[in-house]
Amino acid sequence: MSKIKIAVVDDRKDARQLVASVIDDVLTNLNIKDQWAVLETAPFPNLEKYPDWVNRENIGVLLVDERLDEISDRAGKTAKYTGSDLVNLLRRRFKDLPIYGVTSYPDDATLQHHFALFNEVIKRDVFTSKARQYVERFLRTYKAFLEAHENELAELTSLSKRIAMGKASTSDKKRADAIQKNLEIPVTTDAIVGRKDLLNEFQKVVREFEAAQKEVDVYLKKQGMQKKK
Repeated sequence: MSKIKIAVVDDRKDARQLVASVIDDVLTNLNIKDQWAVLETAPFPNLEKYPDWVNRENIGVLLVDERLDEISDRAGKTAKYTGSDLVNLLRRRFKDLPIYGVTSYPDDATLQHHFALFNEVIKRDVFTSKARQYVERFLRTYKAFLEAHENELAELTSLSKRIAMGKASTSDKKRADAIQKNLEIPVTTDAIVGRKDLLNEFQKVVREFEAAQKEVDVYLKKQGMQKKK
């Protein structure tokens, strides 16, 4: 099973490596490095790359600096967006993913304006001084996030069976659609491995059952017409 990652995005290499190192030490002390890992990266040139990155890298918790445009990359380019811009983009796709602001400027006006997008905003030096408490909080938040979506997946299973059997109401179908949209999130656990494949399989089964049901209905109608003759 791929490890779940706590990812750190910051344009300052020394800052992100310090945060990543502190987190790694906590994971080691908690003896959970067989399940969790830490990943640090400079900001990507293009905001649109982040959603695929979150899925591909199995990001379970994201830590983001607010001022991502202060240091240029190796090509001499700086990010054209803030941490708040990044989180705003990700919330459209991953509305419940645990995301924390870790910054030296927690009172930044732009950050404060988008404060509600974050699970929490933490001053960097406070984080490093209380790393274990914060990492344990990250893990609890992720666990709650995971359990909520496991419950939704179980509900989707039940709804899909009802739809396939032709017993679903309009509200059942709307609820199933809503859950499927909400489950477009990065969740990695043995219970939800291959989430997208599972959802696609459900859709396939539902379509096949609905098609078969229509064929049966047509057949029965024909049989009824023949008996009348």
